[in-house]
Amino acid sequence: MILSQFIQAHKDRWQELDALLQRIESRRLRALGRIELKRLGQLYRVVATDVAVAQTNFPNSDIARTLNELAARAHPLVYRSRSLTTASVWKFFRVDLPQTFRRHIHYFSIATVIFCVAALLGAIATLLDESAAGIILSPKMIESVHRHEMWTDHIFSVVPGSVMSARIVTNNISVTFMVFAFGLTFGVGTCYMLALNGLMLGCVISLCARYDMLQPLLTFITAHGVVEISIILVAGAAGLMVGGALIAPGDYTRRDALAVQGQEGVKLVLGTAPLLIIVGLIEGFVSPQPLVPAMAKIVLGLLLGALFYLHLLLSGRGATTDPVV
Repeated sequence: MILSQFIQAHKDRWQELDALLQRIESRRLRALGRIELKRLGQLYRVVATDVAVAQTNFPNSDIARTLNELAARAHPLVYRSRSLTTASVWKFFRVDLPQTFRRHIHYFSIATVIFCVAALLGAIATLLDESAAGIILSPKMIESVHRHEMWTDHIFSVVPGSVMSARIVTNNISVTFMVFAFGLTFGVGTCYMLALNGLMLGCVISLCARYDMLQPLLTFITAHGVVEISIILVAGAAGLMVGGALIAPGDYTRRDALAVQGQEGVKLVLGTAPLLIIVGLIEGFVSPQPLVPAMAKIVLGLLLGALFYLHLLLSGRGATTDPVV
């Protein structure tokens, strides 16, 4: 490789990075918009590679020293740390989370369609042939429905609510992060998890409807289920974002696209997953409680669901945010 050819081939991106750094150095990081911040991170990683090439092939040249200085100027900006304050946490939940959700609402729509189509197929299959439910549901659950009993009654009568809540929270968080992490399988694993959960819900609803158990089922699941399922769908959207970055990275390299979309997906998962603690407490102490009126449980579930979506769809409109590179 000839030095002049190396400079001619890559000088445009060095100049672009230098121009961005000059703007930041004169007006601070807020001078760049979201797209420019992403571009800053992309250019830094490219120039870091150029530094390695220059130090290998032209170790004593001026260009090697210049590129090293350029990368050194960009590094603390790309990998800067932010102090965690009450204000920053509040801003994340109030502004960053809902804005991120709305930016990627099309992925949420896809996740919802996959889940609902699977639920519909499960319900139809069970309606046409009850044995289809046995493919997804456990024999004990099916036997309980046959006896016109909720399969949860025995569990909650034996296990304390506090223990069940802890188990439920652990399980729900595990499922949520699995749905997201399986996006690394180019989205296939995420689609599978969404479809599996949808099939289970569809089979349960159809089976309970066959044996006049639909009202007890809805009374039990509505209080916690609306938000719980919604969080799984948000995790599904995050997983599909990761899968989409791997399948179609666009103008980015696949690695850079994964970094950008993965960061956005993490915001969605970390921003909604804490609600699973509240949902777990409701499922452990409210949903199985016979002393709580059925209508109160239904109203509670619908109210929590409405607040969840109103926050994601309306909060943070018009507010500015500083995206991380």
